[in-house]
Amino acid sequence: MKLYALSSTEELLEKVDVLCVPASKDRAEFVYQDLLTRIIHADALPPLQDFLAMKAHPAYFFGHLNGHRVKVVYWCDAEKLTEANTYSLVKKMAIKVRHDCAGKPGLWLPHLNANELIQSAFAGWTAGQYDLGLYKQSDNNHKSGSEDIYTLLPAGVTEDVARNGITIGLVQQEVMNLVNTPASHKSPAYLGAWASRSAAQYGYSATVLDKQDLTTMGMHALLAVNRGSEQPAVCVVTHYKHPEATKKIIFIGKGVIFDTGGISIKDSKNMHYMKSDMAGAAAALGAVEACARLKLKVDVMAITPTTDNSIDGLSIKPGDVISSYAGKTIEVLDTDAEGRLVLADAIAYAVKEYKPDVMIDLATLTGSIVAALGPQAAGLFSKNDQLVAELEAAGNSSGERVWRMPMFDEYHDDMQSDIADIKNLSEKPYAGSITAAKFLEYFTSEHASWAHLDIAGMGFQPNGFGKGYCATGYGVRLLIQWLSVKG
Repeated sequence: MKLYALSSTEELLEKVDVLCVPASKDRAEFVYQDLLTRIIHADALPPLQDFLAMKAHPAYFFGHLNGHRVKVVYWCDAEKLTEANTYSLVKKMAIKVRHDCAGKPGLWLPHLNANELIQSAFAGWTAGQYDLGLYKQSDNNHKSGSEDIYTLLPAGVTEDVARNGITIGLVQQEVMNLVNTPASHKSPAYLGAWASRSAAQYGYSATVLDKQDLTTMGMHALLAVNRGSEQPAVCVVTHYKHPEATKKIIFIGKGVIFDTGGISIKDSKNMHYMKSDMAGAAAALGAVEACARLKLKVDVMAITPTTDNSIDGLSIKPGDVISSYAGKTIEVLDTDAEGRLVLADAIAYAVKEYKPDVMIDLATLTGSIVAALGPQAAGLFSKNDQLVAELEAAGNSSGERVWRMPMFDEYHDDMQSDIADIKNLSEKPYAGSITAAKFLEYFTSEHASWAHLDIAGMGFQPNGFGKGYCATGYGVRLLIQWLSVKG
């Protein structure tokens, strides 16, 4: 995307056909008067009281400059603009304008007088240009996003701030593409190839551990899940390190390319959405790419164990006992609780081989967290109060919210097996997301700074890009916000 930061409203109006004005209710009257001053002539302008009352729906009117007629889209749905709701508002505006308004759009932002608001606005605008029609051949109603961004920035805000926002939005688009790609076009090798291309382009490293590597290393749990698949498992490891970085941070992402549930097969009703079961891996990989593109002063890795969970004569069966990278045995009560198996190997590998200062895993892990929190926040599981506070703050400021869940040791009792070191599913009809987190904790070697994010309700939602559910890119902005403050 190319940014054109213009010097005046008049110059902006001459370049665009649609002028987008995100605002807040506390500054609505100021924005209204400022627009009247800067637009030479306006017709069909809503009365001030109607203008101030606008909430969830945009107001449309037309401005004129030297005979050039510009459609103005004004939207106000928050009392005060923050990083989180600026991103959300501008993203919704981008989607709406892209579908409803023909011509070149522009962003009018002289009233957003903080760098974080500008960055959020451009991240939202760029993410809102996402094209869900990955495999559409022809569609008269299908519109591609705008590659050029025309804008008027506030005085004193540099273009680099806007470009950083664009970068974050572009990474989110990449993550959304990975998640939305169907299993017929996506495999573990596909994810590895994406990481290798990204690393070569943006100056970091990517290693794809193949099935032979995993066998030699003893990634037994990952390989057990992979037994029913025609596509061999891989583990993708990416690494970006700034010369000034001091602490090693590892993101671990669940990379189940498609999840049938295995022998414990899922209901068919929404199984087609299971192409999204690698949203955690996509977010982890995307976060490392974003760090490299933004040149953040961090040392960060992504480890993403990747496989299908399919059905075959070789598939693991309920009641099987398997081994793991950590050497601990696992009784598999339910083959649909496979995400925690592949994460267990990756977590143990990260601890042993890289000794991270901080370790965060992301996974579309349980339906229980969706039942508990809905589509408003990811479940956050950790015993480290400082890390929890940091992630909560990053979630609130980015809008990718998290909510702390309990990690009482008593929950581990529900995961004890009679025949193996641990079982992969509690047989109790409650606290499913918590006992899943306790299973993962068992493989952390009691790491002092580990957090688990269950993003099952956040990574894939109905979000305006299409008629059904699709990827959100959740996790990228949360992790970048956390790293930006921590770094």
